[in-house]
Amino acid sequence: MSLFRHLLGLFCLAALGVNAAEVSWEPAMRDDTEYWANTVKQQAETMKQAQAKLIFIGDSLTESWDKEIWQRRIAPAQALNFGIGGEGPQHVLWRLEHGILDGPSPETLVLMIGINNFWRHFSAADTTRGIETIVERIHTQHPTTRIVLLGLLPVYEAASPIRPWIGEINGGLKKLDGQKKVEFFDFSSAFLETDGNQRLQLYQEDHLHLSKAGYVVLARELTPVLKLPAALP
Repeated sequence: MSLFRHLLGLFCLAALGVNAAEVSWEPAMRDDTEYWANTVKQQAETMKQAQAKLIFIGDSLTESWDKEIWQRRIAPAQALNFGIGGEGPQHVLWRLEHGILDGPSPETLVLMIGINNFWRHFSAADTTRGIETIVERIHTQHPTTRIVLLGLLPVYEAASPIRPWIGEINGGLKKLDGQKKVEFFDFSSAFLETDGNQRLQLYQEDHLHLSKAGYVVLARELTPVLKLPAALP
């Protein structure tokens, strides 16, 4: 691990200790308001006009699906990608209140969110509660929609201080499995070597975002969950 990343992790853990009080999970706008608000508006308009059966909501890991893989494997399932880079649960809540699900109920919604709140100094417990709040609001608005809740994928090396944070969140989210149309899936093992470090070919150089090979693996893991067509040889 680089010295910079190690110091960053220690700083974040220290901040988490300072901000131990529970966070009130209210919708929040982003700092880059104009670009972000325009994107939310576009997503809301798309939702109203489209007859989507499958919707993905998340941050840059959702937004950055490899285009070829998305078009070949995911889009044919009448899917929409509502990922925005840099999102936290608080921003997804704001988007929900501003129309991104104002339309016919999709059959399935895939949600993966939370990793960016590590750098915003949220505790794992608070981040978990934020994700739970999103699930509750989706269910309230679309009670018949199946919610596929994905655990956070492993980032950085096995010894990185972010790993226990991720593990605590995934452990908390697992408790939602089977409640209110929620199905929880943790694909971490598909992205790790036996020693717990990342399968480096599945990640970009930042050890955070997925490479094309990583999206191949993610699509493979989602295939039986979403009943996607089998990959071509």
